[in-house]
Amino acid sequence: YAIADTNWALDYFRRSSDHRLLFGGRASYSALQPPGLHGNMRRRMRRVFPQLQDVDFDYLWGGNLAITANRAPDFGRVSHNIYYAQGYSGHGMAVSGLAGRVIAEAIAGQAERLDVFGRIRHLPFPGGRLLRTPLLVLAMGWYKLRDALW
Repeated sequence: YAIADTNWALDYFRRSSDHRLLFGGRASYSALQPPGLHGNMRRRMRRVFPQLQDVDFDYLWGGNLAITANRAPDFGRVSHNIYYAQGYSGHGMAVSGLAGRVIAEAIAGQAERLDVFGRIRHLPFPGGRLLRTPLLVLAMGWYKLRDALW
C-alpha cells in the first residue's frame, strides 16, 4: 500500500518492510537529475510529516520517471507469454503491486482484469523524438506552477 497526494507533480510515501518511511516525489521529466534534490525532498517530507524535523535521509536518489500522456498505467500482453508493466506516471509505489497481481492472474489463466487495462488507449506524447522531452518538461513545469498556486 502507498499514499500519494493529489498534485500533478505528486509526493508519495509508504512504510517499508523494515518499518522505515519511503518518501518520493518531484520527479525529473528529462534526463537530468532534479536540481537541489536533497533539500527539496527534505522540505517536502517535513511539510507532510513535521514530526520528522530532525530526521535525515538514509538514502536519496533521483532518476527518470515513466509517464504516459493520459497518466494511466500501461500494462498488458505483447504475446501469449510476454507481459509488460510501465508508465506508472508517479504512482508506481502504489500501482506496481496491482500490476504484478493482475499479470500473475493472467499467467495463471485469468486474464479478465489484464484485458481491461490492455484496452486503455495510450497515445504517444506530441513532438516526435526531437520535441517530446522539451514539451513534457514545459507541460510539467506548468502543472508544478498550478500545484503551487492552487
